[in-house]
Amino acid sequence: MNKAILFAPHIDSIIEGFDPKNNPMSYDTYLKLVDIYDVFSNVKAGSEDEIRHTWIEVERGSVEDFGDYDEFLESGEVRSPEEFEQLWKDYYPEETKWYKFQIAKYLDEKFFYLDGKLFGRIKEEYKPSDYESFIADSFKRFIDLFQERINDDMDKLRKDPVAYNNYIRENLPWAKRYGKINRKEYWDLLGEDAFRPEKNLGREIISKLKQFVETNKNGRIPLLQEMTANTFFRICEICYDANDYFKNRGKAITPIEKYQDMADGRDAGLTNIDGDSTEAFYKWYHSGEILGAHPWEICRGGNSTHISLYISEKDDKWFLCLEGSSIVRVAETVRMAVALFDNKIPVELRDAEEIVRMITGRDFIGIVPENVYPSYCHSLFSKDDKIFDFMNLGFDRDQIPKIVAKATWYPLEEISLTT
Repeated sequence: MNKAILFAPHIDSIIEGFDPKNNPMSYDTYLKLVDIYDVFSNVKAGSEDEIRHTWIEVERGSVEDFGDYDEFLESGEVRSPEEFEQLWKDYYPEETKWYKFQIAKYLDEKFFYLDGKLFGRIKEEYKPSDYESFIADSFKRFIDLFQERINDDMDKLRKDPVAYNNYIRENLPWAKRYGKINRKEYWDLLGEDAFRPEKNLGREIISKLKQFVETNKNGRIPLLQEMTANTFFRICEICYDANDYFKNRGKAITPIEKYQDMADGRDAGLTNIDGDSTEAFYKWYHSGEILGAHPWEICRGGNSTHISLYISEKDDKWFLCLEGSSIVRVAETVRMAVALFDNKIPVELRDAEEIVRMITGRDFIGIVPENVYPSYCHSLFSKDDKIFDFMNLGFDRDQIPKIVAKATWYPLEEISLTT
């Protein structure tokens, strides 16, 4: 690697392979990180205290900077020079790649991030000695060049902050930004490829859902006078049958068997207590066994793709709450809510109004940067936008310009100096 030039593939390789917890720190590198932190501390902190950021643009270099063709050929990743070049362009489609650089401080530790990846941490009272450990030569060169780049960027910001911010605003890729897009417009862009829950639900179920939501709008949902394990399993069965999960089973299946087949499995012993005893359920509920368990996860899935039917006690009575707003499972949740409504079982549907807006395409999908996993991103958006479904721009070169044109983009945070 040329010492004078650091291209995007070099940075990605160094950052991905470096673990600050396990890799050593030389005194020389420590001093450079201290200098980077001190220089960059002149930037005003953003909305989060003690976190400062800017954007660093790096050239992608040539295909040779991407990697060694013979190594890719030998590993079977490519079969020709043409495939190798196409792979390079798939990873680095633009002439440059942008990185978000951040520093932060907590107590006596200082942290350095690139696109959310921690690449350095130093303690004020601890100064390593050169003889203590070996540090990778590639990382040394990365720190050297990064130190130069931060100094140059801070000079540009100091000389002309308007031009500095304008350049970022005009050139930062959309995949690095936050935005939102109306779901119906997004569906129209995707055409036949769009995942549209309303088509699977039909007008009748959607109409009943709206009626259900309107009925419960005042929040005065009746409580169940008593609860047993078998009562819970029978309510779960209504949810399961609403989605025909067991339609093709050749034999009759009891409610508890359906629960055991569909639920998470970590039921804290719920399936072992006396199923018809209110006392047994009450004792089990208050035993503390359910802490850390998942008895209410009636349809297992990932962190954001499971469906839950929670039970909670209120004044010796029982309250039901159905939850499952993931776009890939929301149609199932809606069928469950409508089935419970039809069977006159009082239940709260969490995020009910948002779900109605989602399945009818009237809500917004939040667009998050490519290095942010599109889940649990609620805190990144204003509550007024009522966004609880998220996406990245993705990699479809034909669709991205269309999405960009239809989306509303949030303004970038201004980068400025403290003095």
